[in-house]
Amino acid sequence: MKKFINLSPKDSKGLDQPIYKNARHLRKDAFALAETNKSYSSATSLLILSSEEVIKATLVFLHSQEYKVYLIKGAKRFFSDHNIRHEVAQLVEVGSSLMETINIWEEQREKPLFKTKVKWLDWGLNGLNDLVKSAQPLMNSGKRIEKLQEFNDLKNQGLYVNYEDRLLSPQFQIVADEYTTVKNIVERTFKFYKSLRLLYHPSIEKHLSKKKIMKVREDLELLINDAFKDYEFNNKRN
Repeated sequence: MKKFINLSPKDSKGLDQPIYKNARHLRKDAFALAETNKSYSSATSLLILSSEEVIKATLVFLHSQEYKVYLIKGAKRFFSDHNIRHEVAQLVEVGSSLMETINIWEEQREKPLFKTKVKWLDWGLNGLNDLVKSAQPLMNSGKRIEKLQEFNDLKNQGLYVNYEDRLLSPQFQIVADEYTTVKNIVERTFKFYKSLRLLYHPSIEKHLSKKKIMKVREDLELLINDAFKDYEFNNKRN
């Protein structure tokens, strides 16, 4: 029986799009539940499910572009293990934050804040300012990764009544602030997928130089095909 994991890159072309469409549908339903019914528990669970789908779409798209994502140890469980997809989301978050850090660093260097008559003082003050500002995405990323590690539990909390020394009802377990935090994290996952799609869109050369496009693609290939070749997804299943 053929499944996503054993399809060739050629046969996987375009299959990410119906997955992404389903992810958007789940996210839309989550927004409706939260905004219309104030049902933040169910909305949070649907948001997390939408993030799992968009991660699946990301993996299928990368495979269709011949990145070796399916060769990473534990990759066979991409499409059956929810925890694995949350772990992929953590990797996506790290990658996104690193790119943000690099972009902020480059922008700060092009537009120095301090300009005195002493060259070494300028260098020191601007360097410190650059460091503080560019480190912020990574600091925020740490908090988001901690929350991503809770996604599977949060998803279940939003759907089921439980008992641990006391009755735990979804409506009281997950409130508006929790929903907003999850929503912001999930939006970054969607943004990463859309950025990948844009990277391979035919009209991308109207906005970026061919050299820049190739550089980004090469960096992505290096990250997936080389940096992750010895990585192994968690082999524990809940």
